[in-house]
Amino acid sequence: MPYLWRVSGEKQLWGPTLLLWLFSLSIIGLGCLPELPETGLLLGAYVALALVLLIWPRYRPALILLAASLAGAGWGLWSNQKALQQRLPIERHGSDHLLRVQIVSLPEIRSSTGDQWGGSVAGSVRFQAVVLGTPADTGRSPVAAGSLLYLTWYRVDADTLPRLRGDSRWLLPVRLMRPRGSVNPHSFDFEQWLLQRGIYATGYVRPGDATPLWLGRGTGIASLRGVLRDRLHALPVGRTALISALLLGDRSGLVQADRDLLKRTGTAHLLAISGLHVGMVAGFLLLFGHGIARGVGILTGTTPAVLPVVLALAGTLIYTLLAGAPLSAQRALVMTWVLLLGWHWRRRIGAGIAFALALALVLALQPLAFYAVGFWLSFSAVAALLLGFRGRLALGPVPVSTAQVSEAEAYPAMQPLWLTHILQLLRSQWLVALGLILPSAVFFSGFSAGGMLFNLVAIPWLGVLILPVLMLGALLMETALGLLCFRFAGWQLDLLIRCLETVDRLLPSWQTLAAPHDPVLLAVAALGVLVLLLPRGWPGRKLGWLFLLPLLQPLLPLSMPERQGFHFTALDVGQGLALVFYSSQAHVVYDAGPLSSTGWNAGSAIVVPHLAAARATTLDALIVSHGDRDHAGGVQGVLKTFLPERLFAPGRLVFKLAGNSSVPTEPCVAGRSVSIGDITIDWLWPQGEALSGTENDHSCVALVQWREVRLLLTGDISSAVESHLQQRYPDFPPVDLLVAPHHGSRTSSSTSLLVWSKPKRVVFSAGFRHHFGHPHAEVVERYRTMGTQIFNTAQSGAVAFTWREGIGQPQVNLARSAARFWYAGHSDGTGHGRGLSRRE
Repeated sequence: MPYLWRVSGEKQLWGPTLLLWLFSLSIIGLGCLPELPETGLLLGAYVALALVLLIWPRYRPALILLAASLAGAGWGLWSNQKALQQRLPIERHGSDHLLRVQIVSLPEIRSSTGDQWGGSVAGSVRFQAVVLGTPADTGRSPVAAGSLLYLTWYRVDADTLPRLRGDSRWLLPVRLMRPRGSVNPHSFDFEQWLLQRGIYATGYVRPGDATPLWLGRGTGIASLRGVLRDRLHALPVGRTALISALLLGDRSGLVQADRDLLKRTGTAHLLAISGLHVGMVAGFLLLFGHGIARGVGILTGTTPAVLPVVLALAGTLIYTLLAGAPLSAQRALVMTWVLLLGWHWRRRIGAGIAFALALALVLALQPLAFYAVGFWLSFSAVAALLLGFRGRLALGPVPVSTAQVSEAEAYPAMQPLWLTHILQLLRSQWLVALGLILPSAVFFSGFSAGGMLFNLVAIPWLGVLILPVLMLGALLMETALGLLCFRFAGWQLDLLIRCLETVDRLLPSWQTLAAPHDPVLLAVAALGVLVLLLPRGWPGRKLGWLFLLPLLQPLLPLSMPERQGFHFTALDVGQGLALVFYSSQAHVVYDAGPLSSTGWNAGSAIVVPHLAAARATTLDALIVSHGDRDHAGGVQGVLKTFLPERLFAPGRLVFKLAGNSSVPTEPCVAGRSVSIGDITIDWLWPQGEALSGTENDHSCVALVQWREVRLLLTGDISSAVESHLQQRYPDFPPVDLLVAPHHGSRTSSSTSLLVWSKPKRVVFSAGFRHHFGHPHAEVVERYRTMGTQIFNTAQSGAVAFTWREGIGQPQVNLARSAARFWYAGHSDGTGHGRGLSRRE
């Protein structure tokens, strides 16, 4: 490592690697703040620290460390402030515009039949577009040129779809919304994803307002990616969706079954454009460049030694852009460039500084990238390999006799070379599996128990038999040899998937494992992983297993504090309803949220991750209030992961939802009661079983009781049913919590219901500024007059209540109160108006 200075004749270990790490960590630390500080305040804090260091001459060399930290923090602050400012103003949320735009991404196409490429009419197309301008005669508020939009075009006709390509220009009537998403503790943060990419507004095309006009096609990376994708999907070969994912990083065509299989077997990383892909491109171009350089040398007498490196640098950059430049590819590109330049300049550059430089550049380009799962999976895997294969360093003077001992002299009984390679392959897989266990538990609430064994076969298979053939086929796409390559690769991919399906059935695969909720325990587990990754021979390395106990605690038969008491969460699913409540003895779901027209499923996207984070290994009961899409749409998403012990729904709907599964079913009928662990549920409505279960007034009304806690769940009943409840149960004690009927519509939450149930708290589950206008202002005022404490998922995100034994008042946690600076002040204080709140 280069040294920057000496103090008192001693070397200081403050080289570029440390400076890069300080720069990166400062960006991360700034992005973790609950609110962004003022620029003057941040600068003043660093100036004060600098003055303190100047007072003591011994510490003055640390000023360069402070400067590196200031550069990172300052860049992060400026970038994040700019991203916050470049968002659609809240007062223009739901506004309509006629805009000239250019598509800058690879459009994601979903057909109405669910087959992305087989249907003739697309159900929806999602894409990013840059605003080119606003026609002068529209009379509408202009949107600044250069603003980036994330748009959805529903029900695209067959004539329009072929023109909807990357870099094409359009005149589109759109409705724009301020970037916003559902906020739940353990699911994908769509709002952060939009902010990270600098999205000015989300929205959708409205052909009913004006006819969309195609203004022409453009040229660029996006259009080239689209052409390549079309050609790949037009090939008469199998597994074209996987081929497109491997070559272009386009996973939009993958069927859900393949996604789930790759996740369970821990092989989903095979589709990530990473070091394997970038390194293969660099190696091929180096060989190709050397051949050209030698030919030039033979003809001219001078060999251009720089040519192979220039080709490799340019080729890897172009390939990364064609692959969509995901985080894993950016990291691989930077590390590859550093190693190529060091090799060309005959400089010994360690992998550590290449890693630190890649980290710094990725964060400089996207300061919020560290919130993405791909960031942690990519950098954690590489860091695990670097730590695990790094030799021990001498901390003091090394005797010449010891330093010059060769490996053969130290280990006279050398093992065969083939055995060494096999052991190194096994060790590399073990290191990667160990390095990814914590990110997998944090982001996915589980890990693949058999992933190490699966990858021992899958990685060499892909790297030797599939990926090189695919890249050769891409170069020879228009030839017979190219088609033969694609056919061979498609055949091999099909065999690989079938092999994974077989071992998935025979061997243990996905294991639910939620990360500790306590940040201290999480840090202890991370320290354990770090210690275990240290090189062999490190003192106390095996003690790292003890530090992993907080991570393995959910698998042990122990009574954990977070499982005690009664937990109830109204999840933020937009305009819909999904409730999860559990105790130490049972887990229950009441409604599973909506299923959108684009295929987004609240059950799999929000409910399942929440259950996994709650360390639920089984689902004791699934209750579906009625058959509306915003309540029952997510049921199938839940059933794919959790097969409930009991399924409840009104009338015949319960049998329809169960389908051909063996789940015990039972209709909810007034007067009946069920006990699920220490939770009791009394059915108050409907009155019989001869119902379709699809009407609002067929909703299962449940009184949930745990100890002295009483919750009233009402589905979408109207004021008519509310009157029946008051008459049927005249002596009804007050409830601790009421989930407002029908999201707080004007036709429900009547005065009779409020007087009858006397709720202490009420939760409205509604979409932010949804066009239905829930909850209605009159309804909100009615609850406020009763003195009821009001919560609204549209404003606060998911609302979680926790009751402890012997404590009457619950602990309340609001998802939008989390320490995220982009949540701060993101509310209009009304909850009314137009627009959509969830990712659709």
